[in-house]
Amino acid sequence: MKQFSRYKFKSGAKVVAGNKPVFFKLLIKNIKKDFVVLDLGCGSGELTIQVSRYCKKIIGVDCFVDYIKTANKDKKNQNIENVLFKIQDGRKLSFKDETFDVVYSSRGPVSANSFFFKEALRVLKKNGLLIEETIGETDKIELKKIFNRGQNFPYFIKKRESVQKLFDKFKLQKVLLEDFVYYQRFSSTNAVIRTLERTPIIADFDKKQDAQYLRKIELMHQKRGIILRTHRLWWIAKK
Repeated sequence: MKQFSRYKFKSGAKVVAGNKPVFFKLLIKNIKKDFVVLDLGCGSGELTIQVSRYCKKIIGVDCFVDYIKTANKDKKNQNIENVLFKIQDGRKLSFKDETFDVVYSSRGPVSANSFFFKEALRVLKKNGLLIEETIGETDKIELKKIFNRGQNFPYFIKKRESVQKLFDKFKLQKVLLEDFVYYQRFSSTNAVIRTLERTPIIADFDKKQDAQYLRKIELMHQKRGIILRTHRLWWIAKK
């Protein structure tokens, strides 16, 4: 499994159409001061630390050692006491049943498959909330068509439909299931390359091996600029 960048990586692309949603705002609307919260797939912990100001305690877990090292360094530098970071596999968590009031994930992995989903539910309290921002099936579809590969490509079922199937399978109450689409303009082919090197949009992306596809992107840039679709799905389920 390839490790990608910090949560706060910014591509430098500008939104030119639609509205970019802010997942943090959704979280704090659904978190209370006395809650114990789990950030599943916390990466380098920036979002975890932001959320910590709105709850009693929050634990961030990720399977990458370097991410957790970075997260712990930031926690120490900011002198935050109600945050704990752990190296764990989201499919086999060490926590007891019904430990958390809220379990959330930013851009995965909760809805990736039933193993992550079932384990997240196990550690969630009765009437607790499971919250995720995940990648929609048409995200960066322009690039995926050029490379003829990529995250959720080709897709045979819409992401919201696969999430709804998980709701039905585990008999959960749907609180929210909403798509967001907006478009961003990238300033250059190099800006696209930096994004591809830091995110899992194109599987096994390699600048040298994929040079033929990058030339097509450069041609796109010369003709009309590089405008790419971003597709996110927000969902909340109640246990």
